[in-house]
This record gives sequence, C-alpha cells and structure tokens, in this order.
Amino acid sequence: MASQVAEPETAASDFEKVCWRLGGFDGRVSPEWVDGYLTGVLAGPRAVPIEQWLPAMLGDNFVRVFADPSDARQAQRALASRWRELAQQLDAEALLDDPHTLYLAPWLVDYEDADRDAFVAQGHGTAQQAADELRPGVAWSRGFLSATRDFAADWVEPAAGAPDAARYRDAITCVEALQQPSSGVPADAALRDAQIDDACLAAQALRLYWVDHAPKPSTRRVEAQPGRNDPCHCGSGLKFKKCHGASR
Repeated sequence: MASQVAEPETAASDFEKVCWRLGGFDGRVSPEWVDGYLTGVLAGPRAVPIEQWLPAMLGDNFVRVFADPSDARQAQRALASRWRELAQQLDAEALLDDPHTLYLAPWLVDYEDADRDAFVAQGHGTAQQAADELRPGVAWSRGFLSATRDFAADWVEPAAGAPDAARYRDAITCVEALQQPSSGVPADAALRDAQIDDACLAAQALRLYWVDHAPKPSTRRVEAQPGRNDPCHCGSGLKFKKCHGASR
C-alpha cells in the first residue's frame, strides 16, 4: 500500500505507521480515513485543539495502542504534523484570494489486488464490494463526514431557505459522492481523480462557508483573545490571522 500524497519521507512514514497501528484496533482507521477526518475538523467553523479531536476521532483506542508515554508522544507528533500541513492547505486567506484553485492534497491509499483479494477472503464482501470499498477517496470521504458528525454541534446545517444553504449542501453532497458504488462499471482512473478533486474543492468551499457563517457567541467572553500575529490556538502552527482568525 502506498500513499499518493507528497510529504517529507520521515513525516509521511511516521504518520502512516501510526494510522496502520490504530487500524489494528479499529477497522475504519487507515491513513486515508484519518486524513479525511482531520480535514473535516479543520474545515469546520472553529479551532478544535488536539485534546478534543484526538479522543473524538479514536475514542480510547489511541491510549490502548500507545500505552507507553514516549510512544504516545511520538504518535501525537506524527498526527499533529499532518494536521499542520492540512491547516496550511486550508489557509483561509489563500482560499479567499483564489477560491477556485485546488490547494488540498489528500492522503490516498493505493490498494493492490492482494488487498482486494484479502477483503473477500476475510468475509468482508464480494469482489465488486471490494473494488468499491477500496477505491481511493472512499475512506477519505468517510473520515471527513465522521468528523462532521462527531462535531455536530458545530456543523449545523443551514435551513433550506437560508442564504448559502445550497452552497453548503452542494459541497457536502460532493464529499458524499465519493462513496457511491460504481455499479459494476469498469474503473476509470481519470474520472475518479476528477471526483476526488471536486470533493477537495468542496472541502475548501466548506472552509470558506464557515468563514462567512461561523456561529457568533451569544455572550461576550472576557478571556484575552489571541493577537493576530500570535500562534493559532488550534495547534496548526500558523499565525492566528492566517488560520481561524481569518474570519474576524
């Protein structure tokens, strides 16, 4: 299995190893699924720190897999490294300047024939189901949408007649479309690549939707707010003005 995303080799290898170890305890989890989940969190309306998204994403599986404190720190660093890269790709200022350019580069797993054969041999489904389930983009879409459900209090869908409701629904539908079965039609790599690009553009559109429509707090907070040049509190490594402060 090989990743299709270009990253520094060490960081990519660490991220991949962490995700596959977690996948041994949770069948949903793969590098692609985690990448989609992190993208979904980052595309949302607020900065979510690792202390919230890590347990929401994995439950107690992270602690079970990485029981040793040193091992856990290294695993968190690997996940946080990919988180920061995705935060840069979803930088609101860049997206606002050029909303039609594709910045997001998803982590996609390139499954081989042996993986599809194993899927069938392990009783997970038919050969056609294996071909559908192990297509690039399916796990990414599932991870993204899992994040929207886990943080449903943030991802409140606009009412049908609300401004930009169609914009929001169209973007979600585009991400969901990656999971649609192929109905036995032979795989078309170019068409699939175009569908993945469309879903990534939809994720960027959702990031911009929330820049425009992030819920405003009903009461004024008295805590000190980050300065525009301070590091963003979501842990992305970007300045506040370049990340979740871009909507202010």
